[in-house]
This record gives sequence, C-alpha cells and structure tokens, in this order.
Amino acid sequence: MNDALRLEGVIRTFRQGGEELQILRGVDLVVQPGEIVALLGPSGSGKSTLLHTAGLLEAADGGRVLVAGEDCSRQGDAARTLIRRRRIGFVYQYHHLLPEFSAVENAAMPLLIQGVARGKAKAQAAQVLETLGLGHRLTHRPARLSGGEQQRVAIARAVIAQPQLLLADEPTGNLDERNAEAAFQELLRLVRHAGIGALIATHNLALAQRMDRVVTLHEGRLQPA
Repeated sequence: MNDALRLEGVIRTFRQGGEELQILRGVDLVVQPGEIVALLGPSGSGKSTLLHTAGLLEAADGGRVLVAGEDCSRQGDAARTLIRRRRIGFVYQYHHLLPEFSAVENAAMPLLIQGVARGKAKAQAAQVLETLGLGHRLTHRPARLSGGEQQRVAIARAVIAQPQLLLADEPTGNLDERNAEAAFQELLRLVRHAGIGALIATHNLALAQRMDRVVTLHEGRLQPA
C-alpha cells in the first residue's frame, strides 16, 4: 500500500525585501494510511507553509512531494488541481463554508465538483452529516449553525470524497473547549474509520498527544517530539 504522504528533502523559499528566507530546509516525512500525525511548532515556524506544500497549494522549491504514491513534484497546475480534488481533503481553522448554500450542499461540494450527480452527492453528504450529529440541520445555511456545527460541516466536506490524505490547520482553533473536543473526536473517528492518512497542525498539546505520532517543525526541519 502506498504512503498517504511522503516528503523527501522538501525546500520552500520566499523572497522578502531582496533577501531569501528559507522556511522549509529539507523536510522529510512519511504519513501512512490511517495514521494521524500531529504537527507542532511556534507561530511563524512554517507549519502552514508545510501543509500548503504537502497539499499542492504551493510548489516546493526542492525535494519531492508524493501523495498516495504519486510524485507531484513536477506536475503542472492542472494535474495538481486534479490530485487535490481526488486525493486530498482540507480542514482549516475557519470553516470557509459558502454562505448561500445549506449544510448538506456545502458538504457535498467536492462530489459535485467531481461530477457526481446532485441527488447522489447530497445523499452521501447527508449520511456523513448524520454521523456527525447534524441530521436535523441539513437544510440550514451556515449563518444558522453554531461554530461547532459549522466546523463539523467543514470536516464532512473534507472527507466526503474519501481522500487518501487529510491536512488540517488548527481545525479547532476557533472553537471553545467543549466544541473543540466534540469536533476533534469526530475528526479522529472519521479519519480512522476511512483509513485516511492525516497531518494536523495544532498548538493544543493535549490534542496532539492523542494522535498516533507528534512531529515538531524547528528551524525548517521536522523533529520527533
């Protein structure tokens, strides 16, 4: 079985005021299917850059990025977009739901983009939302959902297309303790049940310690915690 994610010597450099800033300095990481890895590091350490590079939203300046066994390092924009749609799910700190669509329509969006028939996509989305305790909120738009409910819709959207890799950037950072715990539990349950490899950036040490493994980004490289 292919790794969900493999990073080999990944380098990411930015230019600022005529100066080169190397944010990632040869990052190596393997995430296996069904494995949940916590990514720690102080603000400004490059965690979001690492997630964006692993998720093919930014191109690495060096090294290799492999998603589900496919080397994406030299893929063009169109090919990278297709891989993101089919193989990668994203959960962000803010839910980024589309305000004009209902909960079930937001959750179904990745399937609709892939060309799945609307009725089938909504039925699958409704099933996932029901497992997240939102069966009674399917037709509600984001403005009528609580913060915790909105993030659970975002989690459903991230896993609905059965990706091989899930990337999450502070997925509970905007929630209070009770809602953060509920959303985190559901995220872990769905990822483990589906056998998805997950890399989750967090500042919450208690949550990190409940994942399978913890790595820390320090001076542009990953270290075991």
